[in-house]
Amino acid sequence: MQLIKRLLLMPFLFSVLMATQAGFSQAVHFNYNYDSLAKQVPLQKTDAEKIRLLCLLIDGMPDFGTEPTDQVMGYIDQLISINKKKPSSEIQPYFTMQESFRQWRNGDFENALINIKKSIDGFDRQHKIIAPLLMNVRSLHNYLNQQEERFEFYTAKLNYYLVNGPVENTAACYHGIGGYYNYKANYNLAIGNYLKAQSAFKPYFNDFYINEFFAVGTSYLKWGNTDKADFYLKNSLPLSIASRANTDIALNLISLSNLSYKQKKYDQALSYADQAVSYIDRKTDSRKYSIAMICKANTYLAMAKPGLAYPLLMEIKALSDSFHFQLASNDGELENDFGFYKYYQLSNDSKNASRYLLIALEKSVAEKSTLFQLKYLKELASCYENSNPALSMQYINKYFTLSDKLEKEGDKFKVAQYEIEQKESEQDQNITALKQEKAIQAATISQRNTIMWISLMALFLIVVSMVFLYRQFHNNRKTLRSLRKTQRQLIMAEKMASLGELTAGIAHEIQNPLNFVNNFSEVNTELIDELSEEADKGNLDEVKTIAKDIKENEQKINHHGKRADAIVKGMLQHSRSSSGVKEPTDINALCDEYLRLSYHGIRAKDKSFNATIKTDFDNSLSADEAGIGNINIIPQDIGRVILNLLTNAFYAVDEKKKVSTEVTPFEKVSPLYEPTVSISTKRISDKVEIKVTDNGKGIPEKVLDKIFQPFFTTKPTGQGTGLGLSLSYDIVKAHGGEIKVETKEGAGSTFIIQIPN
Repeated sequence: MQLIKRLLLMPFLFSVLMATQAGFSQAVHFNYNYDSLAKQVPLQKTDAEKIRLLCLLIDGMPDFGTEPTDQVMGYIDQLISINKKKPSSEIQPYFTMQESFRQWRNGDFENALINIKKSIDGFDRQHKIIAPLLMNVRSLHNYLNQQEERFEFYTAKLNYYLVNGPVENTAACYHGIGGYYNYKANYNLAIGNYLKAQSAFKPYFNDFYINEFFAVGTSYLKWGNTDKADFYLKNSLPLSIASRANTDIALNLISLSNLSYKQKKYDQALSYADQAVSYIDRKTDSRKYSIAMICKANTYLAMAKPGLAYPLLMEIKALSDSFHFQLASNDGELENDFGFYKYYQLSNDSKNASRYLLIALEKSVAEKSTLFQLKYLKELASCYENSNPALSMQYINKYFTLSDKLEKEGDKFKVAQYEIEQKESEQDQNITALKQEKAIQAATISQRNTIMWISLMALFLIVVSMVFLYRQFHNNRKTLRSLRKTQRQLIMAEKMASLGELTAGIAHEIQNPLNFVNNFSEVNTELIDELSEEADKGNLDEVKTIAKDIKENEQKINHHGKRADAIVKGMLQHSRSSSGVKEPTDINALCDEYLRLSYHGIRAKDKSFNATIKTDFDNSLSADEAGIGNINIIPQDIGRVILNLLTNAFYAVDEKKKVSTEVTPFEKVSPLYEPTVSISTKRISDKVEIKVTDNGKGIPEKVLDKIFQPFFTTKPTGQGTGLGLSLSYDIVKAHGGEIKVETKEGAGSTFIIQIPN
């Protein structure tokens, strides 16, 4: 049974290990199922495989921003233990990370911060994606009340990653800067940075992407924009539930409870707080538990039910005294002393009320929290207004002095942020220019495009020469031969372009059957050994059972071998010159083959590309029982037509996807656009109809009548030869069929091919 389990898990592990061959952490694997991947570690045969999986688990650590868990510490210990057998310099930053986490858990935050930064510097030299580790730095700065140092660290790292990469790490930097502005009550800049972080997280780390919805919603709540807070928090909650992230769900519900409290929807506020508690483990996360309970206590106080609030406040006080909780942290605010102030105020005990309010003010000053200081100074002024007007006036003066300072700092922040954005813009332009230069030098498609334009200019000059040299018949014939030769070269160039699109898809497709052949061959080797042992024992029933298993495995090996053979034959058939002879072809199989090869070819060039693929193949039979799949065509030629249409469809949805991700969440436009490409076949009388549909940008009406013209393309320079649709049109016409297009700008396109049976 263990052997069978290993075989079933082999495709998953192969994809993880292949993607991590060039480095321990790849962006594509930050969305893996953490628990499922953890179960694979003890199943690995070699130390190298175990090290790769352990690195993935540590790099994508859950519960970022909180004290490192026993689980993560255990993975680091395993990694370092295995590495001792054959030391590698790439593991060195994990040693420093381990020391930092130990110091963190022991309360030595200063040294923990020093070592975690050293660990980050080590990973940066490896050009590694370390977003969760970067997010942890902000927690240590918060523990040490080092907000200015936090801002300097994340700003410096942001500038570094924008120039040197990996750009995925900029997301954590934007989040850290957003938290700084949030702490300074500059919510405008806080929200702007959170939205930048969300945009950067979206392509590779779903949990962090969802978390930014919550961060933006919470900032709007503090800013007083309850409508925006309601929009973001209620969008965030179902996404958090879908991802099964209990911590994110709890924080979301706490913020929704605070929102309902501000809206004076007290029953709803209590309901959200109770739900939040159900997602929190009180023993392992007592701070989040306390924050949820303070929501309930505040709501009871707002409902004038101090008797229900008091036991909650006492429970929170006991936890706070034990763990020395701060007023503010990544998880939220814990204003327990302010809660006691409200309780005693309702109980008409002004002495204790003012005492707890002063304690709250002292803590806010100690933590350098401007926002809380303003709140408590205003309350103290109101508290002493009747009993001690002079003291009340002192608090009012302090309030306005601090408020004026905050306004001045706010202006300073806006200017500083503008300068940062300008510098980012210049850096982005330089980076883009460097990438474009490198791409131009490396991409063969640019070379082909240059050849095409040179050929086009040659054709133009030849045509002009033919007008002036019309009487020179001999030269005309020579020019005509030259034109035909050029045409064949261009057709071959387009053919090779489509072959290039197929190559990556072929590599992916052929790997799966080869894996199965290898795996079942290994199984049969073991089964044959078992067969020999059972035969020696004279156990004929077990021998027959094992022999049956060997036979079944051989059939599977044969099946997957034929599959690999079919893929190779299909590629050879596509690459060789067309014979010009029609032959019975399974059109459904042809469409399905090129759909998968085209998709994997696109994915090989752009790992972030994803699209929904739909098929609707007509399997009905004709009168002669031949079936729709068998029609007389030249398979190489029709295959190129299908490949061209599918490649264009995937390009169209990818372009629309890029545009949709640039839409700011402030606009009423759903960012959840789902790229979709579908292909279908259908028998219509004596014809077979093939449809290729996409929900991309569509084709503008003004160029619709030009799309089948040679050399016409709507793609940017270097991304299209302009011959694909022209050659497809000629191929379909040569088969006695027709090709047409139905499109709506902004909604997508459908190409329809009808070929006589």
